[in-house]
Amino acid sequence: MVKKLTAIFYVCVLLFSLAGCAGKGSDRDGGGGMENASGDEAETKGNITIRIMWQQEVTEQFWDLPLEKFKENHPDVQVEFESNAKAAEVIRNLLNVGEAPDIFYTWISDVDYYGFAREGLLYPVDDILAESNLEGTGKLADTIFSAGLELGEVDKAHYFLPTSKLIAGNFYSGKLFAEHGWEAPSDWDAYIELCGEIKADGITPMIYAGVYPFMLADAVLVPMIQNIDPAALEALNNNEEGAWLDPAVVEAVGRLEAMRDAGFIDKNSLAMDHIQSQIDFIGNKDAFVPSGSWLEGEMEDQWPEDFDLQPMFVPGEGDGKTAATAVVECMVLPRQEDDSRLEYIKELVQLFYSDENAEYVAEKTGFMLATEKQTEEVMQFLPESVQTMWGMADDSVTVISPSYKVRYKEILTELNNCINALIQEEINGQEFCERMDAKAGETGSGE
Repeated sequence: MVKKLTAIFYVCVLLFSLAGCAGKGSDRDGGGGMENASGDEAETKGNITIRIMWQQEVTEQFWDLPLEKFKENHPDVQVEFESNAKAAEVIRNLLNVGEAPDIFYTWISDVDYYGFAREGLLYPVDDILAESNLEGTGKLADTIFSAGLELGEVDKAHYFLPTSKLIAGNFYSGKLFAEHGWEAPSDWDAYIELCGEIKADGITPMIYAGVYPFMLADAVLVPMIQNIDPAALEALNNNEEGAWLDPAVVEAVGRLEAMRDAGFIDKNSLAMDHIQSQIDFIGNKDAFVPSGSWLEGEMEDQWPEDFDLQPMFVPGEGDGKTAATAVVECMVLPRQEDDSRLEYIKELVQLFYSDENAEYVAEKTGFMLATEKQTEEVMQFLPESVQTMWGMADDSVTVISPSYKVRYKEILTELNNCINALIQEEINGQEFCERMDAKAGETGSGE
């Protein structure tokens, strides 16, 4: 059941304006006891209270062990942990009135963390990153997932601390491939050739979640742009003028158009969410599905025993290298009038990214804590396909964390629209890029 929650988590973190069904959830005992207190009640004479507000979801369990350890170290320090289903809706007002928590987390697509940083409402975390990790084996900057830290860079300072670590990719059935004598492609040309063979055998090569087209972008389109020309993706991230008309972007979109025209993409995708498309994939109606490291746990009761789920990243350009998109969520540290609690917050961060907590998180939730490297003790608790994916993410794979989709929410919305319009044959590849360029021009630079 816990592993199934990875599905709920991934879809929720990337949707906009998600409404929660409740305001506040459980309170957890950590740091001398938990109080469901208001901001005015948080500080009591002779007491220090640290407040954490966390989006109501499975990753609340990431704090179980750190808060237990913190309580042992500081029995007189109170920690107020608020689980809030509407965290994204309330944080702006809390920041405005000076009542924001010390540590805050919600889905990065639902709030403007970048705007908060530029307004001076968040602490930069560079001083914390310069601290040693809990084990004393290196700096926190080297311990925490680097692609997640890069996502939170604003004006040469870092403001985000990544929490969970997921990776997008494409999946196929090892059994189906063996039965038909197909081999996983080594580059894009081989992939297109294979899609022709798959179609000739009566199976549609790819299905995707048309309700959530960003999953196709994460697994295929965006890493393909990176493979063709990394500078083109950097231009998209910075929303540079004409970035969506760059030859590398036009080429990547054109490849999707060619797949559409060849009948390689299941038209039923357009009306399907991730679960529906994955059910068709499991039924071998389609050979590939773009998803991510959450897929095996998400569909854990659906897999035939001999399905042999196999992951792969988007095939590269023939040089033996490729790219893969990291799916990262982050917490931030709202700036306070009183900086006296920062030393305690640093310690909480050290406890959060400890080896012991990484193992606890993997065992209890099926998630991977956002650390740069994972120990064998952590990996043993994760689904086999997750272990395989991160094993594949070696020096030949560039793990990217595109910032355009969280910096410029209007652009992500238009990208979703354009992907489906392309597959529906409402627009061609050039029109796709022109629409995206127009929206980017309306949005303006995030710098």
